[in-house]
Order: sequence, then structure tokens, then C-alpha cells
Amino acid sequence: MTQQEKPAAEEEPFDPPGPDWLYRLKVRVTRNSALKRLIWRVLATTIGVVIVLFGVSMLVLPGPGWAVIFLGLAVLATEYAWANRLLVVTKDKAQGAASSAWAPENRKRTIVLGLIVFLVVAALVSWYVYEYGWTLSGALGWFGLG
Repeated sequence: MTQQEKPAAEEEPFDPPGPDWLYRLKVRVTRNSALKRLIWRVLATTIGVVIVLFGVSMLVLPGPGWAVIFLGLAVLATEYAWANRLLVVTKDKAQGAASSAWAPENRKRTIVLGLIVFLVVAALVSWYVYEYGWTLSGALGWFGLG
């Protein structure tokens, strides 16, 4: 049986690239205009790259770097198949890591490591507040700005 002879009931449902809400917005905005599609592609590329770069900078600066990178990939996935594939693979790996971390045999270790990280962060924040108070003067002084 060829692809054309397949009954409609056996067809796979359409899975739009990127988030569904963004794909629906794209279809609504661009309609049948080639110029609007080009403008959308340029905007999506620019915004997606800026978001990804912002996320990469947050890997060394304070902030949710990986989450922002994934958001940028989601924007790029609306236009590029490579970004959609990368997003799917990354999402699968993240879900696998989360499942592995919370598996019964690893659950205690995950909780202990989380508690240790929490206590270290709490100790560092406590030291900073004790030393400098609730200001940024200490941190700015580390960089010669304060």
C-alpha cells in the first residue's frame, strides 16, 4: 500500500514544530503571504538566536541558563527542522535524567545531594548578608564596581 492509498484513519496526527501556541500564531499572522512568512522567519530567527545567546550567558551569570536556551530553541523550532530535532532530543534526555534521578534506587542520593546544595547555598547567602548586609556593594566590589 503506498502513501496515497493509505486510509485517512491511519495517518499520523500533525505535530507542529515548536510549541503549538506559537505555531498557531504563526499560521494566523502569516496566512498566505510570502512576504509575511519571510518577515516571520527573520523575526523568529533573530529572537530565537538572541534568547539562546542570553541563555548561554546565563550559564556563567546568575539565572536559569538552560531554561532560557530551551525557550530560544523552541522559538527557532518554529522555523528550522534542526532546532526542532535538537529540542526533541534534549527534552527526551532531560526527561530520562529526571526519571533516573527519581528512580527508587537513586531517590535517596538525589534528596541528599539536593539538601547539600541547599545548605551550601544557604550558608553562602548567610555569610554574604552577615558580611555586607542586604546590598550589592560586596558583590560589586568583587568586580571593582562598588
